[in-house]
Amino acid sequence: MDAERVLLLISSTLFLTYISGIFYNRTRVPDIVWLLVFGMILGPILRFFDATLFLDIFDLMLLVTVALFAFNTGLNFNIQHLLGNAARAFNMAMVSFLATSITVGIALSTILPEYFNFVNGLLLGAMVGGIDGVSITGLINSLGNESKEMGVSGSFLQLESTFADPIKVVGVVTIIKMVTITGAGPQLAVRDILFALITSTLIGVGAGLTWGEFISRLRDRPLNYMLTIAALFPIYVFAEIVSGGGGGPISAFLFGVVLMNYAFVTRSLKMNKRSRIDRRKIREYHDEITFLMKALFFVYLGLIVKLNPASIAVGGFLTSLIIAVRFITATVVGKIQGFPDEQVIYTRYFFIQGAGSLVLSQLVTKYDPDSIFFPGSEMFTNLVVPIVLISIVFTSVVAPGLARQQIHPVVPFIDEGIDPEELEETEKPEKNGEKS
Repeated sequence: MDAERVLLLISSTLFLTYISGIFYNRTRVPDIVWLLVFGMILGPILRFFDATLFLDIFDLMLLVTVALFAFNTGLNFNIQHLLGNAARAFNMAMVSFLATSITVGIALSTILPEYFNFVNGLLLGAMVGGIDGVSITGLINSLGNESKEMGVSGSFLQLESTFADPIKVVGVVTIIKMVTITGAGPQLAVRDILFALITSTLIGVGAGLTWGEFISRLRDRPLNYMLTIAALFPIYVFAEIVSGGGGGPISAFLFGVVLMNYAFVTRSLKMNKRSRIDRRKIREYHDEITFLMKALFFVYLGLIVKLNPASIAVGGFLTSLIIAVRFITATVVGKIQGFPDEQVIYTRYFFIQGAGSLVLSQLVTKYDPDSIFFPGSEMFTNLVVPIVLISIVFTSVVAPGLARQQIHPVVPFIDEGIDPEELEETEKPEKNGEKS
């Protein structure tokens, strides 16, 4: 009976994901919201599924999802497109990440000291410290005519998210490594972190160059790009083993970056290589597989998450704090770097979270399954879920209206010293073709 239920769950999940994607332009609500809610209804609310049924496959689902998420982040990292406004977008992403992480760290260590010291709070802040690339792209595309009006501002936000996603991955992995090896002393901890970053970088770049050459040579063979997914998982696992844990996501990200920028990377390294990689095909194959895993993973999260009024209240408070920090950060950075007024306004309000933050929230359980270094590790997911949901609602529904009001303010007639009734009387004869 459990097997039949799970099979029906998978089928209904895929249908739900597909349908919610169709209606995304109208609702502006990403599919992850429906998937999480669907999982919560079937799990904690109706108890149609027992969460323990899925805990046995937790490690497998998490490994596959994290590897695909990091690889997807790399596939969307087009180095040549970033060269124009890259410095300003990177500065905005980095300052926003640091400000959000530190603020959330201080807040959590103050209001929930039994679960979070400053470093643990800093870790949760790092999970939500940047714009989610998939969410912001979908939101801008769904705004229709308003997205055209956003123009350069929309492109800048997407560019910022391109930097924010890998910054969050590296930040979260680094903090986890820093906490889990604290007992060895600060010098050894720094050495181990640097070793993990260097080895994972070398593995990711080396794997990308090797696989790019393989695909270029066998470009006419069928299923070459499906094999790329098969190559991703050994690279991830190998990086985890060599780096001592934490290097897998970084290697997977760099593997995707090198593949999608193969010609640029080989040219920069003075390697006389000709790229014959069909980047469109890589994305198509990857999108199909990611569609499946994303659907299953977020319903799974909904099944196991334990939301209660307290976690929702804390999540709401943290979201308000994050929005306020983003407003101040965008204002200051925009002033220093000379952003146009319209760009400052959109950057202030558009700070949406999404799938990346939810995936990163699971890394704590992966690297500290016994909650030795992170007491109550489930609290990370229980707080990140409401933060993501509330930020999606705010950025999708409230933020566009606030930005529009500031860009095109409605000026009352009274401010001009004109009586509205008098103006109406003077306009009526003109409309009727009469002399005033």
